[in-house]
Amino acid sequence: MEPREGDELGSGEPPGGARARGTMAAKTGLKMGANYARYLARRATGTEKDEARKTLHTENAEDLFEDLSKLRGTALKMAQGLSMEPGFLPEQFSQILAKAQYEVPSMGGILVRRLVTQAFGKPPEQVFASFSDQAIAAASLGQVHRATTHDGRDVVVKVQYPNVRESIDSDLRLVRGIAGRFVDSKSLDPYLEEVRLHMMEETDYVHEGRNIEVFAERFAGSDVVTPRWVEEYTTERVLTMTYVDGLHLKEFLATNPSQELRSHFGQVLWDTVHQQIAADHLTVHADAHPGNFLFREDGKLGLLDYGCVKQFPRSFRDALIDLYRARMSGDKAKQEVALTELEVLKPEIQGDERTYLLEILDLMGGVIESLYREDEYDFGSGELLAEFQSIIPKLTGREAFKYRRPVGSHHFVFVNRLLAGMISILSQLGARLDTRYSRSCLDRVETSIR
Repeated sequence: MEPREGDELGSGEPPGGARARGTMAAKTGLKMGANYARYLARRATGTEKDEARKTLHTENAEDLFEDLSKLRGTALKMAQGLSMEPGFLPEQFSQILAKAQYEVPSMGGILVRRLVTQAFGKPPEQVFASFSDQAIAAASLGQVHRATTHDGRDVVVKVQYPNVRESIDSDLRLVRGIAGRFVDSKSLDPYLEEVRLHMMEETDYVHEGRNIEVFAERFAGSDVVTPRWVEEYTTERVLTMTYVDGLHLKEFLATNPSQELRSHFGQVLWDTVHQQIAADHLTVHADAHPGNFLFREDGKLGLLDYGCVKQFPRSFRDALIDLYRARMSGDKAKQEVALTELEVLKPEIQGDERTYLLEILDLMGGVIESLYREDEYDFGSGELLAEFQSIIPKLTGREAFKYRRPVGSHHFVFVNRLLAGMISILSQLGARLDTRYSRSCLDRVETSIR
């Protein structure tokens, strides 16, 4: 996988000021509006109308990805997340925004060298025994280069894009303004603050290095392989870690792997996520997008990028497991207790709004429950995506717009991110899973209700 280079050597620096980023976002909106105007002008009918709508979605998605790639940072990170939400976006948007996981244009060599020099006070060829100007991967917050240390270690060096940390607040203000057209913007503040705090952590590469070491110890002896942090070659905005080989999901699937191998890797991912959820440390690797996983010849799963790590309060984690257990046992009363603890069923939600919310929760709960009901689940059947898509009209229709406020604890921001990413990867693998171990992980946790 080769990231696309900038237009010229040394290009690729994203705009840093709030005004410049806001102007670019506004231009994107104008371009998408012009696409929509052309779509209306065609006045197509029947099959032609369907094709015209697909063309509209493709044009808008391409324009959006192009400009988000220039902004990078929080804006592109959110596009990355949206691409993994099952069934919530038109297919054309999901496919094109998925490029945020693999195909972000990389910074040119001059800019990379300048950033490394600023970080260490000397150029990369002096810091390292060898350093490649060509990025091997480029994503939303930074890009990765191969290098070797003076003591002979094979490493990768992640260089953060300029202005990423400085643009977090301005990007979130843009998001708040856009989302305020659809929901009560004040009610978004706890969720946006959760994103802001974790984005600040993600842009601190020393913090990520410490996370790498914690998870390396936790996964030692398992089927998960992690890099190791090289602390002496790390600063807040340049991170060095040992090299882990393997294929990304897109490359792995291109090798036409057997069903057995696809299911093996899916099982490792599924079981690893449940081990983390059930563990006493209450901490999970929450950035489950395909670019962070490597499928290795030794059958082990490489797990990269430890910037987005979420630690849950015990009460929140326990309430999630209580909700799962109450759903599996069909205990409606305990479901409502857990949903109240999770701040989903708030006291002020009454009448028709409560009825509507309980209906949505029952539908969503049924989809999640289906993953655990039998001893085996086949992600290749397509049933899961169809079930999610059947709920979409309820989530986006007139009744949903009537109740314009998000519900649930702000901790759900990263639960949803982890769940959506895991389901996306398992669905692409078409994995057939044994669910007995994951159920045992959740069943053995001691919680407040039991």
